[in-house]
Amino acid sequence: MAQKKFPDFQTYCKNGKWDDYSEKISDYNAFTTELYASNNKTVVQGGYPELFEEMLTLIMDTKPAVICFSIVYSSQAFFCYALLKKLTQFTTVIGGPAVNHRLARLATKTLGSEQELLNFLNGSKPDEMRLHYPITFEGFPLSEYFSPRPVLPLKTSTTCYHKKCTFCSHFAKVPYHEYPLEQIEDTLKVNRNAYFFLIDDMIPSRRILQLGKLFKKYGIQWACQLRPTKDFTPYVMKELYDAGLRMAMWGVESGSQRILDLILKGTNVEDIAGVLQGSHDAHIKNVAYIIFGFPTETKEEFLDTISFLKMHKDCIDLVTTSIFGLHKGTPIYNNPESYDIGNISEEERTVLDPKINFIQKKGLTQKEASKLRYGYRSTLLSINSYPKEMNFFREHMLCNIAKNNSTK
Repeated sequence: MAQKKFPDFQTYCKNGKWDDYSEKISDYNAFTTELYASNNKTVVQGGYPELFEEMLTLIMDTKPAVICFSIVYSSQAFFCYALLKKLTQFTTVIGGPAVNHRLARLATKTLGSEQELLNFLNGSKPDEMRLHYPITFEGFPLSEYFSPRPVLPLKTSTTCYHKKCTFCSHFAKVPYHEYPLEQIEDTLKVNRNAYFFLIDDMIPSRRILQLGKLFKKYGIQWACQLRPTKDFTPYVMKELYDAGLRMAMWGVESGSQRILDLILKGTNVEDIAGVLQGSHDAHIKNVAYIIFGFPTETKEEFLDTISFLKMHKDCIDLVTTSIFGLHKGTPIYNNPESYDIGNISEEERTVLDPKINFIQKKGLTQKEASKLRYGYRSTLLSINSYPKEMNFFREHMLCNIAKNNSTK
């Protein structure tokens, strides 16, 4: 559908000639933000979004037995909501971190993991975890995607192995399970002309080295998300680069040790710096995830993070910042007193789950953290060696890195 609405932008994204990348992406984001808001409002009012009938026709023409929706971002909920209301004659299955109770009420089945989906489709019992389904992507029009080369998402495990971060609810009630290496290899084998983006929440060093051997075997370049623990030594990062890893997104979160301990991240500031340096020395591009305004964070601790980023800017290629938000099911939500959070209330919404409002009794409020981040925007931008807009299109960053690597 996107290529019908934005053919010129699709052409721009595919040609990879991005001298004016920031300008083009900023214009696109401004236009689509307004467009999405308008379409979402239409859905809230009981109508249907733009190009809805075309999407519905494409689905109906395939005569599906089961229709599955993966809801990763809350922005997807609106289109999904509209479709579910129209597809009541079909078996519909939904899953993903952004599924809410309103979507679940409309769908036939809500599932917690990919393995549950495979078991459901195969009629297997919940304890049968041996299904072998290589992913081929044959049914997807990869040539129409908004990137110079296909970047395929691949999940190699059910959830995060760490399962402790206090701000996160992704791991709730889902056991950690690693998919068979044979299954992953079959997927790589039939898609070797693409790049891959591992969408696992986190992957331990032992496992990532095993996966690296498979990527190396097929000469594939790839990216993933990792936790910056000291077992990611310079030797390990060199091994991963040789195996095709070109871009690592690290859950840095903060430059304050007290905040890291509150998060239960299991990392320390000194080790994080060493991991970033080792990754940089191995020629892997580093993206640093940062959370500002974590409960009880002070202005001084905010500035500790800014100082950390400035001190290690030579080994950071892109900074991704967010402001802390409270989510149901997280350890913080379940035990707010320990984080000096109070006055939790819910604000009802039509399509999305209720908005959670709260008061932070100590430290920076969300508004104060946002104001500080805005005040340091020039500093944050100066750290990036890639356009900040690539935070919206990580696939573009990987394609750019891989292209530059191949021309050396």
